Amino acid sequence: MPTTPTDHSHAAHSARDAAAKPARNSSAKRSYRFDLDGLRGLAIALVVVYHVWALGVSGGVDVFLTLSGFFFVGMLLRNIRRGTDLSPWPVAKRLIRRLLPALVTILTAVSIATVVLFPFTQWNNIATQVVPSLFYYQNWQLARTTGDYLAADPNTSPLQHLWSMSVQGQFFVATLLAVYFAAWATQSVLRNRKDAAAWSTRAAIAVIVGATIASFLYAALRIQINPSWTYYDTFARTWQLLLGGVVAAALPYISVHRHLRLPLAATGLAAIVLTGVVLEGGLVFPGPWALVPVLGALAIVVAGERNDSDTRGNLVESFLSTRPLVWLGSVAYAFYLWHWPILIFYLVAADKHVVTLLDGVGIIAISLLCAWLTLRYIEIPLRYSTRNPAPLSARRTHRRRTTYPAIALATLAAVLVTASVGWIQYLDKRTDKLAEPLDPTLYPGATEYTAAAYTPRAPLRPSPLDVREDHPLTAFDQCIADIPTIELLRCTYGDTEADRTIVLAGGSHAEQWISALHPIGIERGFAVETILKVACPLSLDPEPTHYNGVPYLECSDWNAASINYIIETQPDFVLTNSTRPLHHAPGDFIPESYADMFVYLAGNDVRVLGLRDNPWLWPFPEPADCLAMRRGADRCGAVRADVLSAVNPADAIADELPTMESLDMSDAMCNATTCPAVVGNVIVYRDFNHLSATFVRTAIPELDRQLGDATGWW
Repeated sequence: MPTTPTDHSHAAHSARDAAAKPARNSSAKRSYRFDLDGLRGLAIALVVVYHVWALGVSGGVDVFLTLSGFFFVGMLLRNIRRGTDLSPWPVAKRLIRRLLPALVTILTAVSIATVVLFPFTQWNNIATQVVPSLFYYQNWQLARTTGDYLAADPNTSPLQHLWSMSVQGQFFVATLLAVYFAAWATQSVLRNRKDAAAWSTRAAIAVIVGATIASFLYAALRIQINPSWTYYDTFARTWQLLLGGVVAAALPYISVHRHLRLPLAATGLAAIVLTGVVLEGGLVFPGPWALVPVLGALAIVVAGERNDSDTRGNLVESFLSTRPLVWLGSVAYAFYLWHWPILIFYLVAADKHVVTLLDGVGIIAISLLCAWLTLRYIEIPLRYSTRNPAPLSARRTHRRRTTYPAIALATLAAVLVTASVGWIQYLDKRTDKLAEPLDPTLYPGATEYTAAAYTPRAPLRPSPLDVREDHPLTAFDQCIADIPTIELLRCTYGDTEADRTIVLAGGSHAEQWISALHPIGIERGFAVETILKVACPLSLDPEPTHYNGVPYLECSDWNAASINYIIETQPDFVLTNSTRPLHHAPGDFIPESYADMFVYLAGNDVRVLGLRDNPWLWPFPEPADCLAMRRGADRCGAVRADVLSAVNPADAIADELPTMESLDMSDAMCNATTCPAVVGNVIVYRDFNHLSATFVRTAIPELDRQLGDATGWW
């Protein structure tokens, strides 16, 4: 992960040039800041160690972002002050030469390794991230899918770590254009004044300071509302980069007494090292708590800047300038790119979920080797491709050595884009056929268990490649409320003209049964009104549930509105989930908030159909991936006693409440000992806890029987 988009020699120039006027001792020669190379090395070490051994968020990425802003903005301000041509293209070319060669290399390596090591069911996960990674918008894709970056597992994308590269890429482009435009506009107005360059620099600094404040306030607000999204949000991350730029502009006017440099640098170093120990970065970054590593890095920057004649460094500066840390800083970008995919591919190949001490050391060693090779044979030759030797023959030789790799990388990038887009389009065409009816003689599905139907040999349906997209009707009709929505979203299925109504209410585990309720309603003459919300089971919980680590207040509000609506409208029945898996112990249970709701509804004369939740499987690997690896239906499923209690926990309260009936579809998906991933040639699960719509449709006869008994309608 880079801390500067240009040749690092730019970092050696004094940040004093960034100001609008010369600072004191500006004529003094500025020494190279080896300690900042070492700081980068320390930051990448923290990032890798925390990633490999799943320790959480280290704060190292935040240090990288701050240093990137310091170097990049400092370079732009120097260009403005010197009266350099304000065309953004020269800087953009340096960015491309600095960033793309290693990035294309890692994307190519990951794509090849994915085909070799990953089951084909996971290829789409990688394909959908290649193009966003290459064009620097992957962080927004992860924000939409709320990718968990706190721990690695075999299901995690080997490209997930590139979110921070996307943030930086967007920052580089936006800052380059905004700062240069502010300077150009000022120069245009003051073109005849001798101090036009100085005023242009001040205008650019004003833009930087204003954007820093705005981004910080935005991050402080958004982190309280949606921390998962905010973690990847470029606008929320921008202040971390720009604050480095603010320091680059102010550094010529900052003079730290030599006796204070060591305490300042030591405090900064301690803040960086302790960030991952004392803070839950995944929940609070990039909010105000991210100031801890950011200010820690800037404290080291300021403490090492000497505006007087004193050339003596402090102890922290000497430590960061040691050869191992400086070397680590030189390979930091490539090291960052390589370590995460190597970790993920190791977990897949070794079929592990955690890394031992010895495993981790090996992963780090291999990552360092790949990083050095990338730097030596790819980054350096292409980064300095314009610095040709003088003799004609030497220039020709040099041109061949640099042009051919550049053409090869461009070709690889084109192939990556074409292959990724082509694979995604191929899958889209396949999923269009998911709703087509199956031959019940070949695909009995649930009736293999409920009606002892014969199951011949036949290919699995949906195929493991398609089953993840086998969603219920309501998902395609957009009839389930998303996370922010509080208002009730009601849709009607079944016989929409019928006088009898069943309200299907709850989260996605209630939603999945619409694939059976809709045709049953049409056949039996009742309407199915849906009141559904993502990750929000119907309950009477006084405390808000949590989603992605924060209180899910929208769910609490939605539940209150749903229950009030149900009581006011008095439908014939309400169908909702009655149990939850225990997770920490074998079996399932009825949450107290569910039981309280059933009692409350009974007190308001609302009749309830409590449907036992389906078994949840262990999420690693997911059933589709497990089946793609040909591990067998039983091995890809679960032991029944591990996921279901011997007796339906909701039966007891249903026996006490005359207004409640208990439904249990467990025997449609489990035999006496096992809940397999495949029943009757039909894949049961589209992920580790949701049923495939195709399987639910094969359970129509059993659900029809139980509904008839519970309602007395047929």
